[in-house]
Amino acid sequence: MLQHYVVLKYQPETPESHINEFIARMRTLEKEIEHVKYLEIGRDELKEGRSWDLILIMKFESLDSLRAYQEHPKHQDIMRFNGVYVDNIAAIDYTI
Repeated sequence: MLQHYVVLKYQPETPESHINEFIARMRTLEKEIEHVKYLEIGRDELKEGRSWDLILIMKFESLDSLRAYQEHPKHQDIMRFNGVYVDNIAAIDYTI
């Protein structure tokens, strides 16, 4: 099983409505893309200078499953939608 973490930092002018829509769209992927075995998404509550704005925690059967998810058209659509406002992104993937 592969654990996939992604943290996002949004541009300061990002509308709340955009972030809420991104979260809603991401939550549908667990049901719509078979490769996604687990999906959790959360927003930072401390809002300190070192904080990221949002985290995704996902699980996949394998690295190949993660890659298939990343290439899936629904994932690509969401990334295009969200990419307009993303200032920075970081990810880490490891076997559990």
